[in-house]
Amino acid sequence: MISPLLHDDPHTVGPFRILARLGGGGMGTVYLARSAGGRTVAVKTLHTRLAADTTLRTRFRLETDAARVIGSDHGAVVVDADPQAPTPWLATEYVLGPPLDAAVEAGGPLPEPAVRALGAALAAGLEQLHRSEVVHRDLKPSNILVTAQGPRIIDFGIARAFGDEHLTNVGSAVGTPAFMSPEQAAGLEHAAAGDVFALAGVLVFAATGVGPFGGGAPTDLLYRVRFGEPEIGGVPESLRPLLVRCLAKDPAHRPSTTELRTALGGAGAAPGDRGGFAELLPDAVLREIARRSDEVWREPPHRLPPPVPTETPRTGTAPAPGVSRRQLLTVAGGALLAGGLLGGGGWALFGGSGDDGGGGAKKDAVDRPKPPNQLWSTTIRCPDSGGEVTRVGRNLVMRAGIVLCGINAESGKDTWQANIAETWRSATDGSRVYALRGFQEKGAALAVCEVSPIDGQLGKPLVELSAFTGKEQYNQLLCVVDGIAYLVAKAASGKRWYLVAADLGKGKERWRSPVDGPQTEGFPPALCGAVVGSRVVLCGSPSQGSKFIGLSAHDKDHGRQLWEMSETFAGTTPPSRLVTDDRNLYLGAESLTARRLSDGGLEWLFGKGRDVGDNAGEERRYGEPILHDGVLYCTEADQGLIAVDALSGTLNWQEKGLSGRKNNRNVAPAIGKRYAYCADDKGLRAIDLRARKAVWTYETVPLVLSADAKGGHLYVRQEKRTIALPLA
Repeated sequence: MISPLLHDDPHTVGPFRILARLGGGGMGTVYLARSAGGRTVAVKTLHTRLAADTTLRTRFRLETDAARVIGSDHGAVVVDADPQAPTPWLATEYVLGPPLDAAVEAGGPLPEPAVRALGAALAAGLEQLHRSEVVHRDLKPSNILVTAQGPRIIDFGIARAFGDEHLTNVGSAVGTPAFMSPEQAAGLEHAAAGDVFALAGVLVFAATGVGPFGGGAPTDLLYRVRFGEPEIGGVPESLRPLLVRCLAKDPAHRPSTTELRTALGGAGAAPGDRGGFAELLPDAVLREIARRSDEVWREPPHRLPPPVPTETPRTGTAPAPGVSRRQLLTVAGGALLAGGLLGGGGWALFGGSGDDGGGGAKKDAVDRPKPPNQLWSTTIRCPDSGGEVTRVGRNLVMRAGIVLCGINAESGKDTWQANIAETWRSATDGSRVYALRGFQEKGAALAVCEVSPIDGQLGKPLVELSAFTGKEQYNQLLCVVDGIAYLVAKAASGKRWYLVAADLGKGKERWRSPVDGPQTEGFPPALCGAVVGSRVVLCGSPSQGSKFIGLSAHDKDHGRQLWEMSETFAGTTPPSRLVTDDRNLYLGAESLTARRLSDGGLEWLFGKGRDVGDNAGEERRYGEPILHDGVLYCTEADQGLIAVDALSGTLNWQEKGLSGRKNNRNVAPAIGKRYAYCADDKGLRAIDLRARKAVWTYETVPLVLSADAKGGHLYVRQEKRTIALPLA
């Protein structure tokens, strides 16, 4: 994805002139660059703020070494590098080809011969890596680039030598949950067999478009990777037995890379075997390779900041759908020779271009996307808070006033209703729904029950807590994680309130920790809470008329409070959900902020001093954020959507061309593969993630947006209706 340079990006790195941004990740930024002799390269730099970290410098050096080990046949040739520079950098040849996930998105799942050739080539690349006693540890679709000559493995940012526990201690899981090995998910040693497991997951994705363990929250994925069975029903039948062996939980039961390569047919073992790889690829993938070949030679976009200069009109055009397959093969095959390769450059570097390929105004008028037709609509009133739509198993759960509803995800029809008065008295762990027993029952102790997925009735209590009064209206079920329910409840004697952890399997309390009770009439003690790693994080309710909320973190195992602080909020309603990753808690108000989960301190602040135009009397400049694949998305005043790197707090990009609209900053965006969705006064706006422009508007008044990646639906909650649209 070629995008403009930011104002503070370097003009040169080493002997290379920097032209544009290609992408970035947690450790650094990747640039498109050229040498004095005209050679096009990709240059990866370590973030300046990380350069003083000796461990990360060592990891960067090892990434350079691993990229050299895999070489040009299966990776990318290292052109030059300086890991000891004040800002360490690595330059590789530029790969002309999309990552595997973008290739599958463009052309659909690959046919079986292409999957076999892909797998054999990747197995050969891993075989070469393992011979040098190096494991990749993060093999996934976005780290595999598809070229006309075969796949290339990139991004060795967390690769390491066999048995080396220095950089990643046993007990900490590092990698991408959807494609981790079970041993890696458990924080144990990930050896060569772990790469085989990941490769099998990549092949399942290539053949079906979905990973073997689905999607969802990282914690859910890690659990399924460790204990669940892979879903490979869509894989060609002849490949299933081999992939089942590769996906064995026990590393000793998996085949070696040599055995796997042989079983897949051996194609791709050497450069000479890969001449026919392009013949196996769908036309759409060949067009994408050709488009990227054309794009790299166009004039790069102008450097930011605003006002953003208009991009120089592009003179070339990507091959049209009517181009013959022979022409596509010629263009795609020659692309590699013309431009070289990219490798070792970070995750998802080739997410797509911000342009339509130079088709011109006429083409844009013909191909401009239109709003989709709704899949279904149902009459359900959206509550003032807690209106998110949640997938539970195959169906949905959503709030309708004082009723919790089960909804068929495909038809939108009610399957059950549960009379659970307030939003805060129910929770789900992704597979089941739980609720507190009715507070109006006299003499009953506080109890957590399971909600029947058939009729919505509460089952027998899974745990009864006699030390807490069951009749208290503001008793709260925060969440259920790994069989433990986390509650905020009032003691049966006295007026003290506690954060409580209750083991649903054993039916007893594990620990309790004192917290503040309700601060405002109509609000429970906590607005929301969640388990994040080893901590239970709480967002307390504000005092009457206050613009401050209390944030705190407690030790998950013992309940001990680790830190507590106050934070301002803005908007008509305080937050009803926590936006976190394993490092930070994120909030949008006057600024976009990241607070460390370790101590509550400010990690970074975005937006101070930025010109966002007239705020039109709004209390908040930055809307409710959402976190997706390491990037925070939120609206910036009425300027449009912005994407901010969650780790560094730096701007990745901002929406272009938006004017005359008033963003609803209390509605968090929803993110799909192709579009981001935002609410404004004209309706639901779809922003193309490649072009970074709004492409269509669906007339509605959204109060809550929920993206269901597994079901492929976008749920739009209006005041009295909920509709489902295709999620693209």
